Amino acid sequence: MRIGHRTLLLAAAALLALAGIPPAAAAPPARHAPPRLGLWMEPGANLALLSTAQGVRDALDRARTAGVDVVMPEAKNAWGYVTYASAFAPPIATSPLAHGGPGGAYPPPAEWYPRDYDMLATIVAEAHARGMRVDAAVNTFSEGYAPLQAGPAFVHPDWQAVAYTATRRILAPNGQSYALAGVNVPREADALVLYTPASGTAAPTSRWGVDVAVEHDAVTAVRDRASGPQDPGALPIPGDGYVLSGHGAAAAWLRGALSPGAAVTIGPVETRMAPSSSQSLFAFVSPANPFVWNYELAVVYEIVSRYDVDGIVLDRTRYEDLSEDFSPVARAGFEQFIGRSVAHWPDDIYAYVPDGDWIARRPGPLYRAWLGYRAHTIMAYTRAVARLVHAIRPNVSVAMYVGAWYSVYYNEGSNWGSPDVRAPYHWVGPDWTHAGLAPLLDYLMIGLYYRPITLQEAHRGHDSPDTSVEGAALLGRFLVDGDTPVVGALLVPLYQDPGRLRAAIRMSDGLTRGTMLFDLVYLDADHLWSALPGP
Repeated sequence: MRIGHRTLLLAAAALLALAGIPPAAAAPPARHAPPRLGLWMEPGANLALLSTAQGVRDALDRARTAGVDVVMPEAKNAWGYVTYASAFAPPIATSPLAHGGPGGAYPPPAEWYPRDYDMLATIVAEAHARGMRVDAAVNTFSEGYAPLQAGPAFVHPDWQAVAYTATRRILAPNGQSYALAGVNVPREADALVLYTPASGTAAPTSRWGVDVAVEHDAVTAVRDRASGPQDPGALPIPGDGYVLSGHGAAAAWLRGALSPGAAVTIGPVETRMAPSSSQSLFAFVSPANPFVWNYELAVVYEIVSRYDVDGIVLDRTRYEDLSEDFSPVARAGFEQFIGRSVAHWPDDIYAYVPDGDWIARRPGPLYRAWLGYRAHTIMAYTRAVARLVHAIRPNVSVAMYVGAWYSVYYNEGSNWGSPDVRAPYHWVGPDWTHAGLAPLLDYLMIGLYYRPITLQEAHRGHDSPDTSVEGAALLGRFLVDGDTPVVGALLVPLYQDPGRLRAAIRMSDGLTRGTMLFDLVYLDADHLWSALPGP
């Protein structure tokens, strides 16, 4: 999947959006209203269903009967594979990623998916035949599946964002050590995690590993939970100590390195720069890289110029997290942004320091400027997409899908609010505020991904009011300040009871311009179609 001549032509056409296309003298053309009830169609979970024209018809018939007016199929998924006939992007038919869980299990699509099938074209034709609109979703900066090293991020490893990460090691008496994956976080394959009493009375892990209790810097107990026919249960976490829990390679290390009575030391902070794929399930590419821009804009150009879509929805148009992107091209962009070189890179942004048993980020003098630069980069890309789309087809809408947790959205690096609203958070600076991208969009979908529906429910659960559907919707409206219509997005499996889902939809509809449901597969798997309002 090396970039070829045709791809470069498409990219060059896409970059016309950056040339400053002048605004039309007349009023902008009318674009369709935000969805009254939108439905996301993620290809991984729904691939078996959507891989045939009849499956698409069945899904759209159910959706139309339930009142859905806009469907949102992913034209490019989270690992960089496309569901349409692209001249350059890897097709879903070549994906090596198998699937299990909701939607049914299937082997890698490369083994069975029909090579001549165009999912996006099929959905557009069948949806329009039913009077439904199609806003094609595009996962922007997520371009690979790390466990299989599949996707454009691995064909072009120089595109990957660079992560500035840190860890501490557990040091054994024999001189061996093993790096911690985190403190009080889920334990993954081959990972060693430290659990303190803040995580509960015992390590919240499965039996497939080894637990080691440590108190006063010495091992008090070792329990190999995978060695026998029955699970003996997790070790209790000492009140003034912790439990080390390892899986796979980490479990093997614990078995050989630590025994009751052994001294345990937590080592100093160690930092490193590494590609996104080394720390993330999905490999992110650098939003500052012009070659990445060429590629991503070429995807949008291809979809809008060749398919009769009604809109484009940008998803994952952000950074993976705060650790990314410390690539050389991003550093150069940041230094241009602030007008001078960074004397101490990356410590002038932030440094990692010890914090109890783990680590913390200590902001440097350029921290808020860095957050502003990242947000400005995302805003500039969004502006380029909007100009491109509207130059090709002025009536096609451009929207974005974001999370409601704005108080920590510096992690994602996207200010989806209004540039006229300075949010009341200590990390917000003028550069972040000026990068508000809401005015660039025809509507904004905000993921109200919370189980509590009302402010009162959140209060009863001793949670912040913002962690409810009602509170998050109100916060989103405040931050956007009328610059674009806001649509609430609901994570369907949070409301497995039809009555709860119906109540969440009513709340979202009452506070925003509509509701989007993520995802089709959950409506099918959890039998929740009856909760939808109907035509």
